[in-house]
Amino acid sequence: MRFTRSPLQLITGGLLLLGLVTGCGEEEERAQVDDAAEATAEALSTGDFSAATLASGTQEGLAEAVENLHEPFGELTPEVEVAEIQRDEPGEESVRAPTAEVTFDHSWDLSEAGIEGEAWTYQTAADFTYDEESDVWLLAGETEIILPDYAGHENIQLNTTDAAQRGRIMDDNGRAMVYNRDVVHVGIDKIQLGDGEVPSEETQREAAEQLAEVVGISPEDYAETVLAYGDEAFVEAITLRQDSAEVTAAEVEAVPGAVSHYGQMSLAESSDFAPLLIGRVGPVTAEHLESNPTLSVGEMVGTSGLQAQYQDTLRGTPGVSITMGERTLYSVDSEAGDDVSTHLNPRLQNLAQDIVGDQETTAAMVAIRPSDGGILAAASHTPDENFVDVATESAYAPGSTFKVVSALAMLRNGLTPQSQVSCPGSTTVHGQQFSNVEGYSGEYLGDISFQEAMAASCNTLFVSAWDDVSSQEVHQAALDLGIDNSTGIGLPAYFGSIPDDSELNLHAANLFGQGVVETSTLGMAAMTASIGAGETLHPRLVVADQETADGEDDGAAEGSSDGDSAGGLTGEEAEQLRELMRGTVDFGTLSSMDPVPGDHVYAKTGTAEVGEGDDSYAHTWVAALQGDLAVAVFMEEGEFGGSTNGPLLHEFLTEAGEILD
Repeated sequence: MRFTRSPLQLITGGLLLLGLVTGCGEEEERAQVDDAAEATAEALSTGDFSAATLASGTQEGLAEAVENLHEPFGELTPEVEVAEIQRDEPGEESVRAPTAEVTFDHSWDLSEAGIEGEAWTYQTAADFTYDEESDVWLLAGETEIILPDYAGHENIQLNTTDAAQRGRIMDDNGRAMVYNRDVVHVGIDKIQLGDGEVPSEETQREAAEQLAEVVGISPEDYAETVLAYGDEAFVEAITLRQDSAEVTAAEVEAVPGAVSHYGQMSLAESSDFAPLLIGRVGPVTAEHLESNPTLSVGEMVGTSGLQAQYQDTLRGTPGVSITMGERTLYSVDSEAGDDVSTHLNPRLQNLAQDIVGDQETTAAMVAIRPSDGGILAAASHTPDENFVDVATESAYAPGSTFKVVSALAMLRNGLTPQSQVSCPGSTTVHGQQFSNVEGYSGEYLGDISFQEAMAASCNTLFVSAWDDVSSQEVHQAALDLGIDNSTGIGLPAYFGSIPDDSELNLHAANLFGQGVVETSTLGMAAMTASIGAGETLHPRLVVADQETADGEDDGAAEGSSDGDSAGGLTGEEAEQLRELMRGTVDFGTLSSMDPVPGDHVYAKTGTAEVGEGDDSYAHTWVAALQGDLAVAVFMEEGEFGGSTNGPLLHEFLTEAGEILD
């Protein structure tokens, strides 16, 4: 129980009369025990007793006892407060000196040690005696004022009794995609390798290389890792699922010193399921402990993706105890971590990953549900296996898919899908000549409708608009279509870069997706999803009401300054853009694509020229909307958006319709 001290403190009834007899004047002149009590409380917290005057014990002994108590807690120190003061005034005729018993409340906030909402609390008491000659209150400096029944030298330990069950990562239907699964940690145990003796470096290297060959990792790298560890270490080579058929127990046992430790790890259904989004977990390292002292050796920690971004949410609270020798002073059971809810649809994610994974070039696909902005799939593929999240973090020249953004700015400048516009074979801006793509149909040259120009992907129409719409208007159109780096998806993400200060021929090139504009596959999918939603949409991977990641900015791009869009996309504008995108499939650059079952597909293809001369090649794109599904497909190297990306779009939409039906 805590007590609030009044200015006069607590005076027992039997001593009140004595206090009155001695008179207030004498008491005011005497040094106050309150000050001595407060100074002692501070010393009990910090271990600095230099300001204390002791009747017994030593300042050095008390300081060492406090240091011994504090050592297991690192930089954590208790808050110590004066709870109660009971004074004994013997009266004028007594030769006995005034005394006081002071009770202290000690509270260790264990949240700093990773145990949220818990505190270790206890009380101690100290005796003070007033010394009239020196006018000070002398402290009886026994070590029990630090901790009850404490002699100052006992072994104090903060122990992890059991690890917390890690929270799950849930899919769009509320089912667990990622949860603790049975695994086996395979490695070299140096004690077993040397039969209790320290094995030679040659023996360690031979065993390490042999095990590495068995489990399929680099023998040279693993051998160096084994040699770098201590003489009694277990050095893990690989973690495998227990139901994996990659390595048999017999193969491991045949390697000298190789052992298998069984446990659990937070994993998805397979190692290739959305690895860049879900992320990985691994054992706590020295670097982790240095940056977060609440972690403990042997604990698993998120190292990438959602596992890292939501580490504090998923981690939970480990069970701990505080012991003094064999005696338990405090204990708390572990508490499971909270789940993280996402919009991922596992079947769509696997479909997207299979499609991009079959490509010989870097590729990405993102699928978004316009009705709520949920990111249903985001798949990346890089042939060199450098594990870059191309889908949500890498930006490229978008080519003609960017004409959707430019078209919005042009609609706001007075055009309609039915407006008659001019599509010349070529046009010049500030000395630079721009032409339509080689093979552009002569049927759509000259005076045509805006819808026809969009469907046929007329470059020169958009180039010619450089003096009618400004860079600022195009930049705003991009924001209103969801290409906005100031918003997050629940993970770090990048939507694109649309400068608002390009001029003349550079601005003209930007208008048809060349120049300096760049977007990610996520940005193109967000654009199409906004059109499907009929308003500016900011897509989400993690469910919007999920607690933000460990106090972070919810995955918004670092350094972003785009800010909120002014007004946003309107329903009427979205309808006009859908009308412009309808012709792409009906008679334009995707007209050769086989019909897709279900609702009409609205789309825009894109081909962006990169490189020069013999080193030139093309990024290819397609962004599409069908019903409540928006999709963007990117290929780093391709022929045209229609011929290269169109078949991939057709495969995804066809199978997605069956999955979502």
